[in-house]
Amino acid sequence: MQTVFTYIFLLSLLILSDNLYANKTEDGEINHSLKLNKDGIKVYIFSHKNSSFGTFKAITHINASLDSILAVMLDGNSRTEWVDACEKSMLIKNISFYERYHYQILDIPFPFINRDFIFHSIMEHNPSTNAVTITMSSVPDYCIDKKFERCEEVNQSKLVRVNKSIGTFKLEPSVNGTKITWIQHTDPAGNLPSWLVNQFVKGTPYRTFKKLAKIVKEERYKFAKLIYNINGVAIALNNPVKIQEKPFKKAKDFVIHPTF
Repeated sequence: MQTVFTYIFLLSLLILSDNLYANKTEDGEINHSLKLNKDGIKVYIFSHKNSSFGTFKAITHINASLDSILAVMLDGNSRTEWVDACEKSMLIKNISFYERYHYQILDIPFPFINRDFIFHSIMEHNPSTNAVTITMSSVPDYCIDKKFERCEEVNQSKLVRVNKSIGTFKLEPSVNGTKITWIQHTDPAGNLPSWLVNQFVKGTPYRTFKKLAKIVKEERYKFAKLIYNINGVAIALNNPVKIQEKPFKKAKDFVIHPTF
């Protein structure tokens, strides 16, 4: 009887191993299948070989032009209006049309302390498909030893700085709108338990996409148009509606939840 149980146990391990291998992606993540499918938004959750925090992949279609959606995403001050739980946001430094650094504060429910990020964003445009990909990676030490005003504001922060976060937004023109694919992995650092964070991962892209679909319809974004060079490569974004820059609060005005 023990031999039978041993055989069944080993066979179960073999089947499990085969299933995991079959679903393993090139970057070492394991596909755990579709976790949310609602309102035209699909969210997949992956485990990660080097982290206890999950990675999500979210896909949706928004009935708006790629140009308008990009106008929202490039407006650093609008993130509080559409990125889930974003409490504060500002552009730190604009390098070019394709590259920028921005700062963001994530509101974490009491009793945990809020997180902040410094992101380095790189944008790529594919002239053959007109798709745009924005890759954001955290650069927590970017403002150290920098004297310009916005870095001085960031350096005053007493929040928990996120060291590891990387994500991509891919915008693809489609019939009657734009397909958006968002992949994000974040280690929130500090004392947040991974099991708690992972319970809420699927809700973040869902709520973000819902708000993005709403804000992109506003007058300030819907007339935006990409400008292309003679080779069909996007080089600028023209928005005829002037966007008023919102004042960014000093670090002393940030809401800081006490540590747990």
